[in-house]
Amino acid sequence: MRRSESFSHLKPWKLSQAALFGCLLIMAVILVCLIKSGSNTIVTLSLQLSSYSNMALPMEEELKTGGQGGLPSIPPSFEEAQLSDESLQGGKEVAIVPQALKEKQDEKEAHAVDADAATSLTSTTMEEMELDEPAPVISAGNQTVTLQLQHEDEHGGGDSNKDRTVIQLPPVPKEKQGEEEKTAERLIKKSRVVCDFTAPRSDICSMDGDVRVLGRSSIIMLASPPTDRSPTENTTWKIRPYPRKWESTMELIKELTVTVAAEPEKAPRCMINHGVPAVFFSTGGFVGNYFHDFTDVIIPLFMMARRFNGEVQLVVTDFNYQFMAKYQQILRHLSHYPAINLDADDRVHCFPHAHVGLHSHRALGIDASKSPNGISMSDFRDFLRKCFSLKRKYSEGIDLQSRRKPRLLLILRRGSRSFVNERQVMRMVKGLGFKLITAGPEETKNITRFAQLVNSVDVLMGIHGAGLTNMVFLPSNATLVQIIPCCDLAKGCRYIFAEPAPDMGIRYVEYEIRVEESSLIEKYPRDDVLFRDPLSIQKQQGFNAFWNIFLNQQKVKLDVRRFRSILSGVLQSIKH
Repeated sequence: MRRSESFSHLKPWKLSQAALFGCLLIMAVILVCLIKSGSNTIVTLSLQLSSYSNMALPMEEELKTGGQGGLPSIPPSFEEAQLSDESLQGGKEVAIVPQALKEKQDEKEAHAVDADAATSLTSTTMEEMELDEPAPVISAGNQTVTLQLQHEDEHGGGDSNKDRTVIQLPPVPKEKQGEEEKTAERLIKKSRVVCDFTAPRSDICSMDGDVRVLGRSSIIMLASPPTDRSPTENTTWKIRPYPRKWESTMELIKELTVTVAAEPEKAPRCMINHGVPAVFFSTGGFVGNYFHDFTDVIIPLFMMARRFNGEVQLVVTDFNYQFMAKYQQILRHLSHYPAINLDADDRVHCFPHAHVGLHSHRALGIDASKSPNGISMSDFRDFLRKCFSLKRKYSEGIDLQSRRKPRLLLILRRGSRSFVNERQVMRMVKGLGFKLITAGPEETKNITRFAQLVNSVDVLMGIHGAGLTNMVFLPSNATLVQIIPCCDLAKGCRYIFAEPAPDMGIRYVEYEIRVEESSLIEKYPRDDVLFRDPLSIQKQQGFNAFWNIFLNQQKVKLDVRRFRSILSGVLQSIKH
C-alpha cells in the first residue's frame, strides 16, 4: 500500500522532469537550426518532433545547382523578382528572392514587404515611375513578372550575399531596351507652358499636361505643376487669339488668360475630358470679309490644326455663327469634333495639350520654313481640293489647233470698285477669244459651288477686292489678273494678291488704271492733292479717311483698248 502511494506521489515529479528535458531539447534543436540557416528570410517550420529529425533545409548553393535529393532548382513555393539595373555592366542583373518553405504560413507574413528594402531595390527606371501606380512590372527577355522583395528578420542586417540568389542573364537586346525606355517615358507626364510674343502678327501659347478650360471665364489653366519651370518664373499670360496684333481691332477680341495653378489640388474638377489637343482661336476682328476669313483664320488654323489629322478640338471665342456655318466644309476636315463656343460654355473641359492662338506669316500665305512640320501653301491648296472635291490640279494650257476656248471668270462687284463700263469690258473679253463666265455677289455665297467654278477656269480677273481671294481655288498654272485702282495703291494691292501667287503656283498679271479711268476725277480737280500726293491723305487724316476715298468711293471706267493688250498677252501665254 505504501509502495503504491509512494509511486503515485513520485510519478508527477518524474513526468515534470521528462517534460522539462524535452522542452529544453526542442529549444536547443531550434536554436541550432536558426544559426545554421544564416538567412534573413523568415522561415516557418513544422515543429512535429516525430518528423523533425528527417527535415533538411536547402542551402544557398543547393538553390544555385538544383539541390540534393531531387529538389528542383527553384522550388515551386518560391516567387521570383527580376530587377533591372542599368548601372551594371554585361547586361541586366536579375535577383531571385526566395520565400519561405512552409506547410502553413500566416497570410500577413506571406505578403508583407519592408519599405526600406523597397527603396533600396528601386532602379533608376523605377524611380521615374509614379508612386501611385500598381506594382511595377519589369521585363527581362520574354518573361514579365511583378517585382516583389525579400523579408528581413526583426534583427535586420545579414550578409547580402546570403540574402538572395543572383543569376546573371544575357544582355537585353537594344531594341527591347529602347521599348522599355519609351514605356518609362510615357509614364512621366510632361507639364509645361511655352509662350511666344515675338512674332509680328500673332501671339502663341502652347501647353502640355493637365490643361483645364474654365469656359466663360476665359481661363486656360495648367493644373499640373510645370516640370521645366522654376517657381519664381511668370505663371500668367494674356492672349487675344487673333493674328492682327498691330491693329486697333484687337481691342474687340476677347482676351484669354493662360495660367498655371498655384495649388493644383484646388483646381476646378474636369467635367468633360478630351483625349485630343485643343486649338483656341477667335472669329472676331475682320471676320466676315472674305479676304480676312482666309488670311486671319482659315490659313492660320490650317497651319495649326492640320498636323493632327482631325484628332483635335477647336475652341472658339468671339464665336461667329455665320463664319462657322459658311466654312463648315473646311472645319469638318480639320476637326472630327463639333467646335466649342468658349463664350457660352460653363463647363470645365480638360485636355492633354492646348495651343492658344494661331500662327500667321503673311497675307494669304505660309512661310514653310516657320510653319509646323513645314506645311506650305501647296499643302493648303491640296487640302482645299479635298474639302471641295476640286477636280483640276493643273491648268494644262490649250493647243493652238484646239477649238476649246480658255475660260475666264470675271468677278463683278457692286458699289465701290465696280466697273462703270461693265458691258464694254465683257465684249472685249469675248472678242479676244475667251469663254467668259461672270460672277456677282449672289453667285459667290455658296462657297462649295463657287470653289468648283473657280477651279474650272484658266483665268480669274477682277478689280482689287476680297473676291480675288478665290485665287486659292485656281488650278496651278492658272492666271490671276488684278486691276488696281488709282492712286498709289499698287504696293498694297501687290502685297495682298501678287506676293502670294508664286507659292500657289499661279501666274500673276496686273493692270493699274490711270487717273482718267477713275470715277474720282469726276469729284475732284485734276490738280487736287488727292491725285498729286495720295499718301498725304493717310498721313494727315489717317487710314480710315484714305480708305474711304480711294477704296470706298472709287469706281473704274476701264480703258478697254489699253487693257486689251494686257489681256491679249495672257491669252498667248495660255495657248501654245
